[in-house]
Amino acid sequence: MGYSRCVSGRVGGPAADQVRVSSWCDIVVVGGGVIGCAIAYRLASAGLSVEVIERDGIASHASGNAYGGLYATFGPGIPGPALAVAKHSIELHKELDPEIQSESGIDTEFRPSHSIDVAMDKAALEEVNANADWWESEDLQVERLSAESILELEPLITPNIVGGVRHLSHYEVDSYKLTLALATAFERHGGVIRSGNVVSVATPGEVTLESGSAISAPVRIICSGPWAGANEIAGIPNLPIRPVKGEIIRLTFPGDDFSFRVVNGRPYIARKPDGLVWIGTTDEDAGFDETTSASARESILAGALELAPALEAALIEQHTACLRPTSADGLPVVGQVDDGLYVANGAGSKGILYSHVIAEWITDSVLEDADSIPTEFAVSRFI
Repeated sequence: MGYSRCVSGRVGGPAADQVRVSSWCDIVVVGGGVIGCAIAYRLASAGLSVEVIERDGIASHASGNAYGGLYATFGPGIPGPALAVAKHSIELHKELDPEIQSESGIDTEFRPSHSIDVAMDKAALEEVNANADWWESEDLQVERLSAESILELEPLITPNIVGGVRHLSHYEVDSYKLTLALATAFERHGGVIRSGNVVSVATPGEVTLESGSAISAPVRIICSGPWAGANEIAGIPNLPIRPVKGEIIRLTFPGDDFSFRVVNGRPYIARKPDGLVWIGTTDEDAGFDETTSASARESILAGALELAPALEAALIEQHTACLRPTSADGLPVVGQVDDGLYVANGAGSKGILYSHVIAEWITDSVLEDADSIPTEFAVSRFI
């Protein structure tokens, strides 16, 4: 493949009276979330001319509102085919985040996460301990704790707990800052971010925006999140990707309690570096409704207060909702679907974790024609 820099110009062709202002580049990435920005950053770093097209703003949806957990201990396909990918993903974050922070000048707040899974009764403790057995077998370090030990670490947790497990292999990042850092580093490698709504991708090589302008590029990569399954862009296959709404509440609460992320099944409590205490979360099939709801707020608060009654004195600082792009089997949908046309979507709540590995797969495919995508993640399973 021959490569050239992005150049402004005109689209020629038989309809000379319908000339559209356009540009030419090697690659167009549709979507400015964390996966789109990670892919664009890698490809621009390799010296290619790349444009990112984002209709709403970088990290304006799930990538900007996610908790940012980097965990290989749970999720679709874990334990199972996704486990090795999740572990590799964490290693990529360890390797690349310092580089991205240096190139962008943005602190992504990548750090080890101190997480504790607590159990409220004997049955729950047996389940936590059973999980700890396979975590240890996969070299995911954990420490089994008594209720007394947990309360020494986090004294505001309810004394009704009976024990739990502390994770020593968890990491976290600020999802918004990571996405912004990737976008900034991408631009510093000569990448272009354009505002616009893509309505079609043609094979070979043209991306058309709602404004009527077009971009000619031999490679087009669709990273439009849940909208990839909404048939909004002509020319891409119908993918089984749906939006799953997740809501999170951020609290103002004095002190330094909850420096450990404490989890009771689904509910969790954790203090972020800026001092706010995050509690969450929900999963709801609500179509493309991104508004927060009273029912989600009540559910999240109820779970948090059961775990830490002292939070009744906290003030709600912010309540957010976002749409996680979730595939039919819960695993990302990645790969080539046509000549020069790729998709990278469907990571659900694991999009932050998998961002670097998906970028690695796409880059290998585009630059080296190498198929490093595991079968369980490949788009070919759906088309």
